[in-house]
Amino acid sequence: MDYHDLLARLGEGSAHPGGFTATMQLLDTLSLPAHSKVLEVGCGTGRTACYLARNGYRVTAVDLNRQMLEKAVRRARRERLDIRFIQADVKSLPFADHYFDVVFVESVTIFTQWRSALAEYKRVLKPGGLFIDREMVLSGRKTEVMSRRLKQFYGIRTLATMTAWKKRLRQSGFIGVLVNEQSRSMGKWGVDHDPHREMDMSLFEDEHVQRMGRTNDRLLARYGKRLGYAVFEAKTSMDKGSKQKE
Repeated sequence: MDYHDLLARLGEGSAHPGGFTATMQLLDTLSLPAHSKVLEVGCGTGRTACYLARNGYRVTAVDLNRQMLEKAVRRARRERLDIRFIQADVKSLPFADHYFDVVFVESVTIFTQWRSALAEYKRVLKPGGLFIDREMVLSGRKTEVMSRRLKQFYGIRTLATMTAWKKRLRQSGFIGVLVNEQSRSMGKWGVDHDPHREMDMSLFEDEHVQRMGRTNDRLLARYGKRLGYAVFEAKTSMDKGSKQKE
């Protein structure tokens, strides 16, 4: 069982700084046009997808983890919401070009090959479409040991500074790149009540899970001050064929 399998069995729906409260606050500031077609990448247990659907958006949500998706489907059924859930890899999203008005991502891209992921996000967005991505960023010195340990435990493949992420977005063809929110430390995960959370309680008696918990605590204690997060906001060009400019 790896870190992502653990999150799935725990039913964790908002594993990022600020938790679901931060997600709601971010979405409320965006003022998305009514009935926008929104793609959530890495939907987990579907908490954000359901929030978007309750607010009148047409939501498609993808995740690679089958157990996460099964919990997301059950959540949407309990809330009587119409959401399309699909198991998919961000490197090859199963959608036509220029299909969505918004692509919304939180703590996903760092676990991918970023060039492929950013290219796919841009491909499925309509001209003038909005891209939002909350990701961990490097805010201190990075060492090979640090990178290796974070990759081994969390599966992180991309650890870069906020400046580097902005450059990558521009290189991938996005325009109007800006930072909507940022922090130079990881801070604390928000703790709030999730009435539809499905948690495997047997995990708390599992020695392997207990060791994983201790490892997580050690990694955050050692490297947390070198890690922050940022919310990136960008758009695609209004003209499909025009040269991309910042």
